[in-house]
Amino acid sequence: MMKLSLLLTIVVLATNSNLRGQAKQSDCVARQYRVVALPLRPAQINDVHQVAGTTTRHQAGLWSEQSGLRELPLPTGFHNSEAVGVNSAGVLSGTLYERNSTEPRAFKSSGDRVFLLEGKRSVAHGIDDSGEVAGEAILPGKTTTGPALWTERSTVSLAGCCGGTARGVNNHGQVIADVYDQAGGYAAFLWNAKDGLKPIGPPQRYSSAIAINDSGHVIIQVFTEAYLYADGKTTLLNLSHDDPSQPRAINNCDVIVGSFGPFADANRAFLWEKSVGFHDLNSLIPADSGWKLEVATSINDHGEIVGWGNHKNDDDAGFLLIPQH
Repeated sequence: MMKLSLLLTIVVLATNSNLRGQAKQSDCVARQYRVVALPLRPAQINDVHQVAGTTTRHQAGLWSEQSGLRELPLPTGFHNSEAVGVNSAGVLSGTLYERNSTEPRAFKSSGDRVFLLEGKRSVAHGIDDSGEVAGEAILPGKTTTGPALWTERSTVSLAGCCGGTARGVNNHGQVIADVYDQAGGYAAFLWNAKDGLKPIGPPQRYSSAIAINDSGHVIIQVFTEAYLYADGKTTLLNLSHDDPSQPRAINNCDVIVGSFGPFADANRAFLWEKSVGFHDLNSLIPADSGWKLEVATSINDHGEIVGWGNHKNDDDAGFLLIPQH
């Protein structure tokens, strides 16, 4: 593992700062982070410093340091909700739940307005800057839950016979999905409107697509192993040497965050980048912070990280890590 002093020496010069999928590498990693406690369990942070997540009242919420916490109003008939994604315009994606019901309903929101998405038993995952939402639903004409993409104009079914789920969409219309086959096996796929589905996981193994960035680079989980699909190649990631790792997010610098540990109650949050290697995020915050960072769920292109952990014996406390360059 390289020394932490290398963390600030990585510089990738963008040839065009307006192109998506490019970010200054020096903005994406840091020697130390400042910890901010959040009033919700965070799922994602966007590039304008807004955090989507679920509050202690089990409602979808949006937080920023400037505006504080805003809970999303529940539409009539629903008991609770969760937010799982937020785009650069502050539009949330998530799922609504009725009391004692097995019929979740995917949504996206604009301000306090909630828009229900088409399909039965629908669940939303990622959202892009144009408002397209990736998730899963039983769509009209289907009998099983399958990967879906909700666009402004229509709802697109991404797979055929046997179901699955779409887990994310980037700002170039690329969607990651787990798709089942007739034998009950599942594998990670990449989809776009022109080419359809393309398998991207290691051959002959069950695999799950976890996250995608604007370069089309995808994190893939294969049991306890993690892979990176980039430029047509699937490569094993060198994460924790001792414990299973669960990557959860990747930004446009190819910095990956997630959790690692022998079991869930012993998880610790991590950061990985190709040039600087694997780091326990707990080693990059003040030792007297009172925090044990357990799970990192998202990282933006400023290197800000959100997740949850234990804060002075408060379990599942949300945190925001702000780089100290």
